[in-house]
Amino acid sequence: MISLTDDLKAYAKSRGVDLVGCTSAAAFLLGERIEVDPRTIMPEAESIVTGACYAYCHEEIAPSTPGSPRGRFGPLTRAAPPSCRHATRVIREFLEQRGFAAHWHGDLPAKMAAVRSGIACYGKNSIVHAAGFGSFIELTAVITNARFDCVDLPIQTSDCGHCRACVDACPTGALATPYKLDPSKCICTWLWGDPIPREMRPLVGNHIFRCGFCQNACPKNRALKPRETFPFEIEQKSDCPELIPLLLGDDDRLRQTLPAFVMEAGADTIRRNVAIALGNSGDPAGVPVLARALQAPSAKLRGAAAWSLGRLGGPAASAALESALQSEQDDDARNEISWSLSRRTTSES
Repeated sequence: MISLTDDLKAYAKSRGVDLVGCTSAAAFLLGERIEVDPRTIMPEAESIVTGACYAYCHEEIAPSTPGSPRGRFGPLTRAAPPSCRHATRVIREFLEQRGFAAHWHGDLPAKMAAVRSGIACYGKNSIVHAAGFGSFIELTAVITNARFDCVDLPIQTSDCGHCRACVDACPTGALATPYKLDPSKCICTWLWGDPIPREMRPLVGNHIFRCGFCQNACPKNRALKPRETFPFEIEQKSDCPELIPLLLGDDDRLRQTLPAFVMEAGADTIRRNVAIALGNSGDPAGVPVLARALQAPSAKLRGAAAWSLGRLGGPAASAALESALQSEQDDDARNEISWSLSRRTTSES
């Protein structure tokens, strides 16, 4: 007789969900502290169903050329959100068709649930990975009152051993302590909108959303190939958009050019990221558009443009900065302009 758990796994696999696991609805503990108690979300909860879709898609990466610098995203940017939505939808369909309650909630720790259910392990970069799929998976977790055959492994489960590939690959030291990410040093966190320390901005390179240094370095990901077909649609947009048209393009241009996941960071943040990527490009073609950005409504963008003009240098950049200094009223943006002008003075001395 097929159990409810086996039936769920077979159904999910037939719908393109690559991994399914079940764990209890017990509270998630970090030491003695309760991280999340699922029964505060659904009092009658019996189980948590975790699902994962392999979300590694083909990336079309065109190199930058003089006059046309390009940006980059981290892995899974186009496929991550639809993968999560698909896995959630399939699991909920299975449960609700059989009369069970099924609830997805943003406070549920999907990574912890996946590790506790046995379908994944933690990497030292605090991202989870699964056998055969590496860390190129997108997770979901659904609470239900259905009683499954549950697995309750320690949430710290890892199989990384002495490997330090991800730790050593992080250019900012955000993984100085294995298994514990320091968000204040994480490029991905910065590109979601956090302030980027001035001395760290060159390390961002041309990334405008996510980075992927640690994932790309992981031995478990190296031999993986992109998924050939998806059981859902993913956006057919560039993985390396041209930076200059994006910087002062209106919101419609951003939405037409960039994946929806990128836009979740907000147009103001994306333009800030694009400005920094232009500064890191070393391409003087970015100077005119960065000079125009010094007059943008956003102080965040004006400050980033000022920093990038100082990084690119040249007479036109200096003239734009000197002009902007006369009218800039925002303290942070003014500070960036002054720093860039002082950097020019230092480099010329």
